[in-house]
Amino acid sequence: MANLKDFFNKVSNSNRIFTAEDIGEMSGSEYEQNEKAIYHQLQNLGVPRRNQLNGNPDVIYVHSYVKEDGTHVKAHYRSKNGGVTGFATNTSNYDLSNSSKSKEIKPADFSNLENSNILAKYNAEQNKSRPDARELMNIGLSGFKNLPEHLEFSVFQPESADYVNEQLNIKNSKGLAIPKNWHGVIYDNNSGFSNRLSNSPELQEQVIKHYDNKTKSFTSNQILIDFKQDKNLAYSIGHGTILNPRVENGEFKAILFDKYDFQWLNKEKLSDDNTRNLNNNAYILQILKQIENYYVIIPVRFKL
Repeated sequence: MANLKDFFNKVSNSNRIFTAEDIGEMSGSEYEQNEKAIYHQLQNLGVPRRNQLNGNPDVIYVHSYVKEDGTHVKAHYRSKNGGVTGFATNTSNYDLSNSSKSKEIKPADFSNLENSNILAKYNAEQNKSRPDARELMNIGLSGFKNLPEHLEFSVFQPESADYVNEQLNIKNSKGLAIPKNWHGVIYDNNSGFSNRLSNSPELQEQVIKHYDNKTKSFTSNQILIDFKQDKNLAYSIGHGTILNPRVENGEFKAILFDKYDFQWLNKEKLSDDNTRNLNNNAYILQILKQIENYYVIIPVRFKL
């Protein structure tokens, strides 16, 4: 059998592993829906039995759960690092080539969370004109439970943190290395968040300062970005790091990496009262475990 740990199904776009028992328990319509993904797994991995996966360190067992819309998801196994492999085995080769050829993906609908969670409702009111700040807070408030169906981003489980640290070359970077118990959110090339970052004059200006026209290369593999003018990006990212910047055919390509966590700020560090109060309130919620910390990866590209 092929490597369970790094299996990623390109048809289903997930790291789920179908067992022989899973397939046997499917209804006709379920099998028809998953047939192509099953065939892809058969050709590239095989079809294991549950007793072969039980206790295997290369897979993760996902308990059954019910989505917010009432859909029941059966218990199943997933490859431990498959989601990361599907993202990129080497981020310097992260494929953004089709990013400008597809329509922008519809954002996730957090209306159920905002209607049922008082903190999410307050967040929606305060960040109604800041879509990315609103969404990142909603993800943190959700605790990665019952996330709405969407195509905008993928979620990496905490078990993938070591692998992502290795692939992003940040395992020994002070302030960047991902803690082992953190989830990750990886945005699609065609998400609104990616497009807003890519079109940000603040980001472009700060990136270009690190580009050497003589050598046609960047002076650093990590570029610190600070957003102040664009309130949406200031509230959602604030300070982020561009990783693995490069230029291909006149187009800048990289990823922006950020940790979604909060530090207490005094008036000397942030003079604007409203912004400081929002930040410090989020910091308190973080201490009270009302907001889950996680890391964010967003593709960025623009014409030089």
